[in-house]
Amino acid sequence: MAPPQPDALRLSVQPSPLELRRCSVWLTDNCQNQSVPPGPTGKLDLCLNEVLANLIDHGGAADFNCPVDLTLELADCGDRGLATLTITDAGPAFDPLGVRRGPLPSSLQEAEPGGLGLLLVSRFMDERSYERAGGRNVLKLGIYWPKGP
Repeated sequence: MAPPQPDALRLSVQPSPLELRRCSVWLTDNCQNQSVPPGPTGKLDLCLNEVLANLIDHGGAADFNCPVDLTLELADCGDRGLATLTITDAGPAFDPLGVRRGPLPSSLQEAEPGGLGLLLVSRFMDERSYERAGGRNVLKLGIYWPKGP
């Protein structure tokens, strides 16, 4: 995925549960304004909330003073569109794409809390990348959708 474009949409928030709703509204409003269909928007929003919740739960108290930066970029890829969300934070280095899970539970009774959200991110997103740059985690999530006639 390419570096952010000058016309990308940006939001900076504190890593706090109080900011989750604001991030969702920002994302869904901007996707709707740019004609991203509800399905891809909903998946992107669900993944954003999962990543932010993990960041808040596991990011470390010292990093709560550093903002989380969100960047939304939309691209025309011919017969389909692409929405790319970049989430940048100052938490400890952590590659959520490198997390490996064992086999999925066969029932709810066998399921244990934790880890399934990152699997969801991996399955819902068409493009995913992670890098550590300038002391910050940079996670990019991209989803395609077919363009109408």
